Amino acid sequence: MTHDRPRILAIDDTPANLMTLGAALGNEFDFQIATSGHEGLTLAAQRPPDIIILDVMMPEMDGFETCRRLKNDTKLQHVPVIFLTSLTDPDAESTGLALGAADYLTKPINIDIAKHRIRNLLERQRLYQEVAAQRDQLLQYAYFDTLTKLPNRRLLNDRLTQTIATSKRSRHYGALMFLDLDNFKPLNDVHGHEVGDLLLIEAASRIKHCVREIDTVARFGGDEFVVVLSDLRSDPKEATVQAGIVAEKIRSALFQPFTLSLHRPGKTVVTVEHHCTASIGVTLLLHDDAHCEADFLKWADAAMYQAKKAGRNQIRFYATTA
Repeated sequence: MTHDRPRILAIDDTPANLMTLGAALGNEFDFQIATSGHEGLTLAAQRPPDIIILDVMMPEMDGFETCRRLKNDTKLQHVPVIFLTSLTDPDAESTGLALGAADYLTKPINIDIAKHRIRNLLERQRLYQEVAAQRDQLLQYAYFDTLTKLPNRRLLNDRLTQTIATSKRSRHYGALMFLDLDNFKPLNDVHGHEVGDLLLIEAASRIKHCVREIDTVARFGGDEFVVVLSDLRSDPKEATVQAGIVAEKIRSALFQPFTLSLHRPGKTVVTVEHHCTASIGVTLLLHDDAHCEADFLKWADAAMYQAKKAGRNQIRFYATTA
């Protein structure tokens, strides 16, 4: 919840019910009113509330259908819904809970009970958001490089496994690229790791712009990156050409000079222009069960070292039998 007072949207076709509720809750909560399911859905979409109080019995669109539509909206599905009803039928309550309602209030409304239930739901929602944020942070640390925000080795291995499996099913080749920045260490030695980190961030961005959404760019460690290409041609020669085009695109992008400015509060500390080429090794992902992820990484790494031996700023393919 990003605002000062929790926001409640009350949806009820009887204005008297809403006025009573709003008068009782208005000092503690930001209270908004809708007199139909359609109006409530519109208001909720425009400005998602923290809680929705929803009357069951309404013309045109009843509370159950309104709740169903709320829960089908990805932006609203986690907003707690409290049903407001004069029904005493257990089946009606069961229907509401099955649709995802968090609680029930019965008419006539006991304001003290309503306040306690709303406060409890808000506290549960706050705790849920904190846990979700902590979970997302842990996942970020577990699977992504903290500097470049690219997948790390653990996530790379998962993506590579998926690409290999998909390649076997579709009979379309994938490719693995291992690349190393050729002139990175002198930058770190002369200007320090903060400037070096800026180059790594920019290099990661350039590489990502050279591939498709379905492909994976990962930071392998230090100044090494791995690219996994998916869904290339089914003919190995054509797939090799495709992979070569992408590798050349990456090599050309990294060949362009880097302008790196290190900022501190109040002033620019240093601006450096640096030329940093890349040596790239490439291997196709074969359609067999004889090789694992480690084999492909080893082959691409070997090809990358051949590119360095050839003078750097080169692309080399590992020779395999496809």
